[in-house]
Amino acid sequence: MAGFPDERAGVDVLVAAARSGASVLEVGAPAADPWLDGPAIAATHRDVRRAGHGMEVTLATVRQVSALTGKPVIVMSYWATVSAYGPQRTALELAASGAAGCLVPDVPPESVAAWAAAAAHAGISAPLLVGREASAAELTAICRAATGFVYAPAVAGQRTGYSDGLDLDGLASFVASIRRAAPATPVLTGIGVSTPALAASVVRRPGVAGVVIGSPLIRAFADGGLGKAAGLVAEFAAAVARPR
Repeated sequence: MAGFPDERAGVDVLVAAARSGASVLEVGAPAADPWLDGPAIAATHRDVRRAGHGMEVTLATVRQVSALTGKPVIVMSYWATVSAYGPQRTALELAASGAAGCLVPDVPPESVAAWAAAAAHAGISAPLLVGREASAAELTAICRAATGFVYAPAVAGQRTGYSDGLDLDGLASFVASIRRAAPATPVLTGIGVSTPALAASVVRRPGVAGVVIGSPLIRAFADGGLGKAAGLVAEFAAAVARPR
């Protein structure tokens, strides 16, 4: 999360994650209603907004992390934030700050084409989330509009931080349907991928290009600071790098 626990420490956490093996770095933009996020990440939204931070701290974090790590930086922002700031302005300023893309999990269907066009014009990717409850038509439309990657929740109807187990066969079937709709677009999954062992099992499923890890790292940071969080990143990176 940009600005958590403060702006400097937020940058340090992401730089440590890059050095510990993370291949892509996600920067969360503070939001008033982070509906997809579970308790750990939702609390960081509240703390950052209480400190008065908004898009400006997101842009500053992206600028620093991109320059310090050389790794792709993806911003995760809710549509309310993008809409309030302006889709074209959001895309252009993120690109100018060094972002590789911006994942917006809740773009309204009527705004998907305009958002994808704004991102393309700015030169950044526009990954999209496709829900497990999506109809065949909705899934096809979202997957074909997404650029960079499609984000596929590993479990249906849950927020980030969920840790009660996954239906891996069900996930594999869901990913297969995404791959049929957009065979050239990588599929990343998250929500419920709570341990390195589970991440290793997930990436062995056909079509899964990688996993997104958030809440476990926030909890590790809260429990043991930067060192514990970086160590957990290294464990996840090693787990998904093993031969599939």
